[in-house]
This record gives sequence, C-alpha cells and structure tokens, in this order.
Amino acid sequence: MQMQLRVLICLVGLAVSTATVRAEGPVVSPTAPPVAAPAASNGDTKGSIDWPSKDGTSAFLSTNGEYERTLDLIDPKTQQKRQRIDETDSSQTYWHVLWSPDSKRFALMTRLGHPIQGIDVYVRAGDTFRKLDLPDLPDADIPERLKHGKRFPHFANMNWQEAREWKRDGSLVVTVETMIDGDGRSITATRTVVLGFDRADKARIVKSTIKYETETD
Repeated sequence: MQMQLRVLICLVGLAVSTATVRAEGPVVSPTAPPVAAPAASNGDTKGSIDWPSKDGTSAFLSTNGEYERTLDLIDPKTQQKRQRIDETDSSQTYWHVLWSPDSKRFALMTRLGHPIQGIDVYVRAGDTFRKLDLPDLPDADIPERLKHGKRFPHFANMNWQEAREWKRDGSLVVTVETMIDGDGRSITATRTVVLGFDRADKARIVKSTIKYETETD
C-alpha cells in the first residue's frame, strides 16, 4: 500500500506542476482525522502516545525525529514497545488509527504528502498484529459530464481513503474521496465501500456506492 502511495504522489506532483494550484501548503481532507505533530526542526526526537484500544491493552507511540518517523504498538501501562508498525524518512508522513469495538482489528490510515491517503487493516495475532491483504478499493472518479467543459486544475483530494466506522458485524466502512476545484467551483466524488471479513480474516468488498456534489463559492 505504502509503495503504491509513493508512486501516486510522484504522478500527482508531475500533474500539479503543470497546473495552477491555489493553496501554497498541503490541503487536507475536510473530514480528515487529526494527525500527529510534525518533527521538530531542531533535531530533537519527540513522541506522543495516541489511539488506545477499546480494551485498554494497546496504544500507539508515534515518534518524530530529524531523519525518521516511526509508529510502534505499545503497552499503554508500561509503555513497552511490542511491534514496529511503520517507519519512514519522510516528514510528510502522518498516521491515524481506528480501532474495532472488540480491539481485535484496527485500520491504519497513512497520509504521505498531499493529497493522498491510504488504508491498511491489521488483525490481532497474540500480543501483536498482522497486516491483512485487502482488495483494491474502487476509485472515486469524477465523470467529464459533471465538469460542463470547465477547468478544474486543482486536486484537493485524490482517492483519499478514510476508515469511517467499524460495524457490529465486524465490517469496516471506508470512504474514497476525490475533490477538484478551480475558478470558484468544486466537484466532489465520494465512494462508500463496506469491507467484510470472514472467519479466516479474508477481506472482500461487500458494497460500493458513489455520490457527487458540486459547490460554488
């Protein structure tokens, strides 16, 4: 997932360099979850403990250093590290976690730069968790007919994946959002996908729907 995201970021960078972009800094999804603070510029290593599990047995320590950012699964009581979940040398990497109600699974949202975010799902395996193979989520494409011949040179979001809710039956509701804007107008495509998991933790797409919204400033 993360390698695919990095490739997509490169492609987006090439596209954006030929277009007029309104925002000078990164633009996050209007519904994006809060993210950990970026690394300090003085080279110090800082960390924060976030996203405790529902049963109180696990949490995450995100550490921001001058050259590395890491995400570790820890015991919140002892702060002992159990498992390295992710590490990166990019200062533009941010994480957010959504736990299932039974604390047996969690969805990890990883934002690598702007404007792309992806999702991985982990399942408990003893004191640690293993990453599941997920099906490719369908894109939230915006059809040309909605543009009415107008130009929308700026991508605010590009297939931005966000875990929304763990349902009682163990399924996960995910949204995939693409938003383009320009000349005081914006078009948003939001695809809602329900991921189901069988007893062997094999994931499949149970349902997928899409809706469009057009706004004028």
